[in-house]
Amino acid sequence: MTSHERSRLAAAVGALRDRGYRCPDPLETDGPVVATGGDHPADGPDAPLSVERLRDVTPLTVASSVADAAHAGRAPVLVVDEWGLEAARAILGDPFLLRGRVDGCRQFYSIPDRIALTDGQYACVRTDAEPQWREQSATTATVDGDRDRTGTDEPRLLLEADGSVLAVLESADELTCPGPEPDAFPYGYGRDADKRIHVFDRDREVGRYAGVAAMRKNAYRPVAMPLLPEHHVRTGGRLARGVLLAVATADGLEFHRP
Repeated sequence: MTSHERSRLAAAVGALRDRGYRCPDPLETDGPVVATGGDHPADGPDAPLSVERLRDVTPLTVASSVADAAHAGRAPVLVVDEWGLEAARAILGDPFLLRGRVDGCRQFYSIPDRIALTDGQYACVRTDAEPQWREQSATTATVDGDRDRTGTDEPRLLLEADGSVLAVLESADELTCPGPEPDAFPYGYGRDADKRIHVFDRDREVGRYAGVAAMRKNAYRPVAMPLLPEHHVRTGGRLARGVLLAVATADGLEFHRP
């Protein structure tokens, strides 16, 4: 952690001490600073606070920090720069940890993790646009003329780009180990003994590339994992939603609700 980052964290710790919290010195602490026994700045949960400096405000870093704090029985306080405040609010506001919600169906952020298939390859699609994941209602007719699904089924997950459906998973459970079957995606890829990336459709090899950047130039894109809130915040949902953002400004430290 740089001196600038430590100063931001120290400012947040100092503000909490002014409110009666007991906090260790950030210089002597690895990981989040645990604050106990004070007056919550925003009438939040009656629980210890987990104060953490976020250098990069991304959906995955935010979700991981919030989930770790909640799992430990603490309410998260995320220290961000002014430029990161609105980005953090967008991720943590309503809908919580979601890109959006349309007609009750969730739209998901993508995270850097790739989707491993059961044959040892990784999922791939071909498109010039950035694919996005969303839910499809269990009562909505499916693509390709499939039958309607019953209301007792879980929502499907659809991967889309430019208004076209590129892949469909029957439920979020397919993303957990051992992962989706190869035929869930139009393409798969993997690095072979020749150190090159080989791309396959459902029948044959369709390309060889020196790396992912070369794949992308030919519109083949590795499929990013969707950020499913329930796969990250598995315990302590009330604490996770009680997250507070701390921002150091020229006028001092400010606390914000998402």
